[in-house]
Amino acid sequence: MYRLVKIIQRDTINLLTNPMWIFFSLMFPFLLVAILGFLTEGLYGDYFTSYDYYGVTLMLFSAMYAGTFSANSFMEEKIKRANLRIVYSPIRNWFIPFSKVIATFIFSTFFYTIAAVICHFLFQIRFGDEKLLQIWLLFIGMNLLFSCIGVLMCCIFRSEGVANQILSILTAALAMLSGFLFPVANLGETFVKISKWLPTAKVAKTVFEMIYDQNAANFLPVFMLLLILSGLIMAGSMILFNGEEYV
Repeated sequence: MYRLVKIIQRDTINLLTNPMWIFFSLMFPFLLVAILGFLTEGLYGDYFTSYDYYGVTLMLFSAMYAGTFSANSFMEEKIKRANLRIVYSPIRNWFIPFSKVIATFIFSTFFYTIAAVICHFLFQIRFGDEKLLQIWLLFIGMNLLFSCIGVLMCCIFRSEGVANQILSILTAALAMLSGFLFPVANLGETFVKISKWLPTAKVAKTVFEMIYDQNAANFLPVFMLLLILSGLIMAGSMILFNGEEYV
C-alpha cells in the first residue's frame, strides 16, 4: 500500500502544479453562477433567488467536469511519459487508474469547495444550515462518480481526445436533462420522465429538498447510489486497464 500512496501523492502534485486546472476549477463554477444568476435574476423570487438555484445546480454541473480532470491526468502525454517507469515496475496493474481517480477527487473536491464558499459569501447562496454536511457529501459523491467516469472513458477509448469529446457530450446532455441549466419542465413531459431516472437529477432534487423543506429522507439512498455507481465504474476501469496499451 505504501507504493499506492506514493503514486497518489505524485498524481495529486501533478494536478496541483498545473495552474490552468486550478484556474478552471475555481473560476468555471464561479463565473457560471455569477453570469447565469445575474441574467435570470428577474425570473425568480426574493426567497428563492436565481443565485440560490444556480448556486446548487451549477456547482453540481461543475463537479461533473471532474471527469475531464481525471481523463487529462490519466492520458495527457507528458504524464503518460512520466508513468512509464510505474507501468513496468512491480506494482499491481490497478494502482494507476485507482490513483488517478483518488488524486482527481482530492484536487477537485478541494478547489470546488473553495469556489462554493466564495459563491456563498458573494451571492448569499443558501446551501443549507443544519444539512450543510449532508449536502456537501452529495456534492463530493457526484465529484467521485465523474472522476471515475473520466478514467473509464480513457480505459475504453485509450485516447484523451476521444475520452474528452465523449465526456463533453455526456456532461452537457446530463446537465440539460437534470435541470442544471434551466428547469427541465421547459423541455416537455417526456424529458421530465427521463430526468426522474437520472442520478444527477436525483442529487439536485435531494439537495433542494434538504435546503428548503428540511427533508433529508432521500439523502442516504441517493448518496449510496453515487457510491455504488462509483464503485462499479472503478471496478470496470481496473478490469479494462492494460498498462502496455496505456503507454
